[in-house]
Amino acid sequence: LAVSGPNVGTNLDVAIFISGTCGAAKLAADEAGIPSIAFSGRSGSATAWDTATPPYSQVYAELSTRFANKLIASGAPYLPPGIWLNVNFPEVDDSCTNPDDFKFVLSRLFPAVPLITEDDVPLCGSNLLPPERAVVDTSGCYASVSVVANGHDTANATMQKAVLDKLGSDFFSCLPTD
Repeated sequence: LAVSGPNVGTNLDVAIFISGTCGAAKLAADEAGIPSIAFSGRSGSATAWDTATPPYSQVYAELSTRFANKLIASGAPYLPPGIWLNVNFPEVDDSCTNPDDFKFVLSRLFPAVPLITEDDVPLCGSNLLPPERAVVDTSGCYASVSVVANGHDTANATMQKAVLDKLGSDFFSCLPTD
């Protein structure tokens, strides 16, 4: 399993095309055949190696470790061939200070396009997963988890279901509907 990040700053929307964090995960999955995860967090700025570790870094490191351990515990193969995961954490702030505050939401890379986008894996009462940005921008401590195929495409429902089955539906939360 290849893990890149946690990156300082989210990798949402077209940023995935120029992100080194996502590029490393893509390369591992596409070129080396190694299942991979790219982790990114909204909070923070670049920090020198010889300075104190900021609290947000500790939260993102713990969340990344928990996520990777959950996937590893599911047994090999960890992901379908050619698949990588793009995980984006929201800002660590007054309401999201502890890793236990965060919830993972299965998402898609980009918003669905009516009449063009194929259905995603059914979850939370919908056949379309929320886009990553909507997850990370939702009030609360929601982290997006997108299943990526063919380099930088939202994976199809079959691949999404394989990841959902690996991690378990109880691992994922639904966004509030208010």
